[in-house]
Amino acid sequence: MKALNKRIFSDFYYNDTIELDIRILRLIGAYSIAAIIFAIPCFFIAGYDHSAYFVSGGSILLLTAVYGLFMFNRDVRLTSVIFCYVLNIIVIPFFFVFAGGIYGGMEFIFLCGVIDSVFLLKGVLRIVSEAVFIIWDVLVILYSGFHPEMIHNVPRGLTAVFSFSMCIIICTLIFLIILDYERNLLQSKRRNIEQAVKQSLISAETKSRFLSNVSHELRTPMNAIIGMSGIIQNADVDGELTEEISIITHNARDLLSTINSILDYSRLESDKLSLSYDQFEFGVMMREIVSEASIRCEEKGIDLFIDIDPDSPNVLYGDHIQLEMILQDLLSDAIDSVSDGRVHFRIRGAYSGDKSRACFKAEISDTGAGISAEDLESIYTSYEKYDSRQDSRIKRLGLKYSVFRGILRQMNGDFEIKSLKDVGTTVFVSFEVFTVERMVLADKSFTVGKRVLLYAYGEKGSMYMEETFAPFGVILDVAYSPDVFAKLYSEGIYRYIFISEEGYVDVSDMLKEQDKDKVFVITDRMGTPADFDNLKIIRRPLSSLNLSDIFFERWEEMDYTGGGTGDGFVAPDARVLVVDDNMVNLKVAESLLLKYKVNVRICESGFAAIEMLKNENYDIVLMDQVMPGMDGFEAMKLIRSSLVIRGARRMPIVCMTADSGGDIREKVLSGGFNDYLSKPVKEKELERVLLDFLPDDKIAMSVPEAG
Repeated sequence: MKALNKRIFSDFYYNDTIELDIRILRLIGAYSIAAIIFAIPCFFIAGYDHSAYFVSGGSILLLTAVYGLFMFNRDVRLTSVIFCYVLNIIVIPFFFVFAGGIYGGMEFIFLCGVIDSVFLLKGVLRIVSEAVFIIWDVLVILYSGFHPEMIHNVPRGLTAVFSFSMCIIICTLIFLIILDYERNLLQSKRRNIEQAVKQSLISAETKSRFLSNVSHELRTPMNAIIGMSGIIQNADVDGELTEEISIITHNARDLLSTINSILDYSRLESDKLSLSYDQFEFGVMMREIVSEASIRCEEKGIDLFIDIDPDSPNVLYGDHIQLEMILQDLLSDAIDSVSDGRVHFRIRGAYSGDKSRACFKAEISDTGAGISAEDLESIYTSYEKYDSRQDSRIKRLGLKYSVFRGILRQMNGDFEIKSLKDVGTTVFVSFEVFTVERMVLADKSFTVGKRVLLYAYGEKGSMYMEETFAPFGVILDVAYSPDVFAKLYSEGIYRYIFISEEGYVDVSDMLKEQDKDKVFVITDRMGTPADFDNLKIIRRPLSSLNLSDIFFERWEEMDYTGGGTGDGFVAPDARVLVVDDNMVNLKVAESLLLKYKVNVRICESGFAAIEMLKNENYDIVLMDQVMPGMDGFEAMKLIRSSLVIRGARRMPIVCMTADSGGDIREKVLSGGFNDYLSKPVKEKELERVLLDFLPDDKIAMSVPEAG
């Protein structure tokens, strides 16, 4: 019996599995009935007549009947309403009349009834009911004042003091119970919140580990597919499989982009997608983006216009990997949407007021298929509301764009898209990064006033070209025909001469005696053309990037220069060890390294790598991150601490990882690796790593084959 009573009491106070409304109804009903039972011996001591006992007994039966109603229909709301009206309209007024009225302190019980209603009722019903109860209580008290004869058992002397004291004690106990219950509710909520936070942290950690594993498991085969496609394409000299391989590569990259978007969105939801900060140059990042886009536009035969403000801050500190990925992906989407038209990329950067940050705004517009108003309205949520009738491209874009917006907002920026069906799309991007040095992309003080001649015969977008020169403050003369060019050329002394490839044939004779460092031919061709008599050439799109290279004579930064030194480097004496548990990935790595003519050895585990390093010397180790038995981190630490591996502490060890997390750079570098390569491995990134870590005396510039 004692255990049963304890369990019932515990349910009133602590059992969070029972609905809160039910617990409150039980508690208020219980202490209301208990207060009436406690009042009965008090009435006996005070010497009240039988009417007080009848009221007490009737009240207990009435309130118990309300409980019976609840047990019958389980309607908490209805039972609470009936209970409140029975208590305030019937029970409490009867107690007031038959238990001494204000002379016995019974006016306090009206306040208890009002407070009970506050807890049991909700919304508009609570407000209306409270008004009804208060008006009714006031009317009862006023009426009893005008008709004192209606009050029974009026206490006198010590009896009045006792009755008044008991009434205060009962009301005080009720208030204490309410306050204690409120305290327990708050404690219960706090416990629930703490438990939820704890579970959330455990879930987030589990989810993070799961995502990391999933990332590796998904990206590793994608690395193999894309890598092997490249190998087959390079081996297909006759071009018989070009179309088929292009389809495989395009769809594999599309799938990889979707995988990355899913993983990144999951990280955003769990606040695990963090930024990776590093120093970088804005100009270098833009060259990578523009170079990739220009190749794709040339392959599709569409125009690419680039408008980069030369006043943009150049030496920056931020997550350039995420920025490059976003801008490159958006440009790729724009190019994919255009079959016969153009893509225009504009970006502007400016210093903040205190020069500590650089604020950038970019626009990527295209004349492609566009997105309908209906799809555009739901593009950020289309991945949540799956509709098989909806364009799958829109669902993928929605997922990807949501990730982009989340990343950019971490950089105090944003993402917005505007589009018209069959007209085109414009994407607006903004972001902020920290500045390191107060250095802009191109200092116009060195170019203002210099004379430039542009022969734009047959050039598409000649107005755009003129706008590209304008920020540099040069004196630009433009010719659109051979006669005008000849006249301007003979009359003026120009520091630079720019000629479109289409117009070169008309004026080539005039330029034979010209200083070849001053003449630049603008071409679309991806290779180094041999028909410009070794004049310097620049590749479209013309932008402040290649113009600044010319104006400041950074020839090594230019895409192509006639009669250049070569198209890459080789390292035939360098020794490279590649460690990966996946044989296909090893074959891909071997094929990528074949271009540099390095000596490549491979092995499939960290244990095997350690044994090979004990017996042979290597200039660099490319180590997979996730391997069975011993992962890349464990293998790297054992190599570093080995006393029998020559130069173990200084040996460059580069992590090859399929983890796409924003904090992967910090994780890898703090773990002891010298650098990392993200899978699928990009040729440019591999080249950068080799140039950074191979000994200088083992690197030689490659010479292109004749013809």
